[in-house]
Amino acid sequence: MNRLTAFRSQFDFQSIRWKDMIRWFPGHMHKGMKDLEESLLRIDGIVELHDARIPHSGRNPELYKRLVGGHKPHILILNKSDLADPNYLTKSIEYIQIEQPNTQVVHTNLMTIELKELTNIFGHLLQQIVESPRYTRSSTLEYNIVVCGIPNVGKSTFINKLRNLFANKRSCEQVGANPGVTRTMSEKVKISHRPKVFVRDTPGILEPRLKSANESFRLLLINSIPIQHRELSDIIADYGLFLLNKYDKQRSYMKFCELDRPTDDILTVLTSIAKLKHCTQVYENKRGYDLTGAALHFINEINKGTFGQITFDQDILDEMEKEKSNDTNLFRTNTGRIRKSI
Repeated sequence: MNRLTAFRSQFDFQSIRWKDMIRWFPGHMHKGMKDLEESLLRIDGIVELHDARIPHSGRNPELYKRLVGGHKPHILILNKSDLADPNYLTKSIEYIQIEQPNTQVVHTNLMTIELKELTNIFGHLLQQIVESPRYTRSSTLEYNIVVCGIPNVGKSTFINKLRNLFANKRSCEQVGANPGVTRTMSEKVKISHRPKVFVRDTPGILEPRLKSANESFRLLLINSIPIQHRELSDIIADYGLFLLNKYDKQRSYMKFCELDRPTDDILTVLTSIAKLKHCTQVYENKRGYDLTGAALHFINEINKGTFGQITFDQDILDEMEKEKSNDTNLFRTNTGRIRKSI
């Protein structure tokens, strides 16, 4: 790739009023968290789903602290792993298990998951549940599993897969491409008779406060937060271009946009897409390119994986690897000093 092209080393968030454009932690999320807490005594196990491309961004530590707390069997499924950089799959598990050592983490793609893999995932969780103390629920002959995670990550799809696998019934949950399809805790769905196991879906739950612009924009890129302002779509598209350049995906967008060289100018990319995809609009009786429509198209292609397998949290995982290496070197240095003193 032509390294003479100058790319941004950082994205300029300072000049953008991005917080005013994002609807974060809407009312149904607050209610969903409250409902989860109230039903905690009736929950035997937790399945948390997250996007494999952002193993750090968007995960709600309060969700883990309140619901799991180290006592409830918990499995974290990093979905859409086929869209993530395979070089970062192992790193993402290591990163998560530093803070949550008792959590089983698996990567998968729920759209193409095989019967054996799904059986193994569910079977492992069920074994943990059966072997765990139940305290006040020891006399109950049924087990309850709750499925939670960020919006639009595949929670309802997971429940449908389980029900089709164990109960031979279809379409037990509504599945949609828009975040926020499930807005309340659903009715219990029986997925197994022996033992008797019920599963409940929950609304997508994000952190109640914005942690950082990078984290928020990555959630927007994968459609966990809806883009509700036209102006924001252009900014997210620009952020997507920034990440594609940062993670060496120039060839992919050059081919898609039919560009002869990489660029750091989002207007160049959007104009090219508008021409190729015939994105036009009429403004003041004049027809011109619909750059906002082109931006939404570009964002959708990034989310679909058109530009290759990308882990958007690469920088976070690389920093973790660097810190781990520094800690190891410090340990070796201190050990050497101790040996010399002896």
